[in-house]
Amino acid sequence: MFYRRRIGRTMASIATLFFVAGIAVGCDSDTDSPAAVPPIGDVTTLDPCGFITPTTFTDLKTVGAAITIEPADFVRCNLNLPLIGQDQGRIAVWTILGPHTADLASSDAVSTDRGPIHITKGTSENGAWCDATVRLADGAGVLLHASADQNGRKLTDVDPCPARDRAVDAIVATMKSGAYKRIAYPSDSLHGYDLCGSISLSEVETAVNLTDLTDKSTPAQQNCQWRGSDGSDTPPGAMVSVMISDPNLFMGKRSTINGFPSRVWDISQTSGSGRCVITTTTKRWDTWPGQYRSNSGGTISELLYTQVILPTQSESGQACRAATSVATQALSHRSPN
Repeated sequence: MFYRRRIGRTMASIATLFFVAGIAVGCDSDTDSPAAVPPIGDVTTLDPCGFITPTTFTDLKTVGAAITIEPADFVRCNLNLPLIGQDQGRIAVWTILGPHTADLASSDAVSTDRGPIHITKGTSENGAWCDATVRLADGAGVLLHASADQNGRKLTDVDPCPARDRAVDAIVATMKSGAYKRIAYPSDSLHGYDLCGSISLSEVETAVNLTDLTDKSTPAQQNCQWRGSDGSDTPPGAMVSVMISDPNLFMGKRSTINGFPSRVWDISQTSGSGRCVITTTTKRWDTWPGQYRSNSGGTISELLYTQVILPTQSESGQACRAATSVATQALSHRSPN
């Protein structure tokens, strides 16, 4: 989620994605016999938050009981484990469901097999985060990441690996049982919408008035990015993606894009560069069909998230006009109910 970072506390709290899949179980032995397991099938129909309960982590004495679980999009889920005795401290875990999950590429990665389930685990040099992949022989599985932070600041004195390991155990148990929960998304959902194919690279370059952008999109995750290469952490370009969230959490002036209610947030810098974020509510759910367990409540909606970053902005509002053009094109094949 490259462009969602560093745009303020509200956006950062939502852009920090953390998900776990599984059910509450004990540890499995890495020497399990190679018995067959049920196939996952179409991973895109899996409930991203359908495989985890907070009791998975009850033996972790460092985290409290007020665990929140909520979907981030159609393949991700957010899970937050509050740290006991540390105000705003947490262990955050996220995963991505995928049909072709590659093993971790880190040099310290260690692989094991639990029957036909292949597991690879890795950690950072200072122990600030822990990763894992859990997959079947056909590549279907999850990528998992765990880290600890306090108000956005990484905590190096808190070990997030036990939380990752509990999640791995739960994922393995789910794969062995085949007890997958699925969601039948309606036709007016953005699920299955070819978001990255709805706008071409040339159309993006025209909208943002930039050339030599590179397509960095991940269509399976509906995370579409076209950006330049200037060596910075936030290179110029545009991105659109799908989020599942409460639209009331987002800032910006009210607008309408292709018939959908939107918020346009101009966060351009005083230096002359331009930056704009647009959140467009494409569908509201009266009742989320998945295992949504957020303690915060609020409205659950499908949002199109659009961001444009310009290296320079010749006149006020240029970035937001470009972002509006990108969002309009991305929704050109969708109509409001």
